[in-house]
Amino acid sequence: MVAGQVCEREGLRPGTLAGYLAAVSVVHQTVQVSNPTGAEAVRRTMAGIRRHPGVAPARRRAAARREPLVEVLRLLRPEEVLADARDHPQLLIGWKAALRTDDLARLQMSDLHASEQGLSVHLSRSKTDQHGTGTTIGIAAPSPEATAGAGSGESTLLDAGAAWTRWRDLLGSHGITDGPAWRGIDRYGRRPRTGGLHRNSIAEIIKRRAAAAGLEDAQLWGGHSLRRGFATEAIAAGVPERDVQRHGRWRSRASMDPYIDAARTFDTSNPTHWLT
Repeated sequence: MVAGQVCEREGLRPGTLAGYLAAVSVVHQTVQVSNPTGAEAVRRTMAGIRRHPGVAPARRRAAARREPLVEVLRLLRPEEVLADARDHPQLLIGWKAALRTDDLARLQMSDLHASEQGLSVHLSRSKTDQHGTGTTIGIAAPSPEATAGAGSGESTLLDAGAAWTRWRDLLGSHGITDGPAWRGIDRYGRRPRTGGLHRNSIAEIIKRRAAAAGLEDAQLWGGHSLRRGFATEAIAAGVPERDVQRHGRWRSRASMDPYIDAARTFDTSNPTHWLT
């Protein structure tokens, strides 16, 4: 944006520009000088950018729905491969707790507590909690009926508490009882490293696991797939929107619209069911 003109740049979206403007605004307010971001010329230019055909469309990650996630998890051998033992709970906790990759990367071993009721996940800070108030998310354990019925194998596969307990015990066997929950593995695949995984590394793990499972949309999987998949799957399963919003810590109902739309694309409210 130069002299009121729209300048195209591949990959730059209106939301990114809005973030830049917000930063400029904060700086001017801090030093108590006239704030240029509220000028009419800036407002009109931003409106023009949003309407401009060259603006990059929003790129949404594929939602990690239950069935494809189960396909990913079935390929893991957590009892034999250390990296698989790590990725199993990492994927499940990211999905069931609706976490972002930076939330996952920030988790410490002390933030996760397994019990008969399920797994408690404490977030000391998040994107919507910049002041560090903290919140605890509960991941319910599978019911006795689910673990004893015909689909017990899948229920066990999706048991985040059991997956975390196995990984925690493996870390303990290497003398690790505190620090980052997710760590790199040495080149021989035998020992966990000291440092925690960066959020970009976690995003790459998600992409790699989706590709290994041969998912059709594997190239669209990424760091936000787990959080997006939780919301889409929960809403499609009939969970009340307010409960999904509270569990996922979305600030408003409007911010959930993309997930709701995706979940209801082919539900019974779709009028084309009457045309078949």
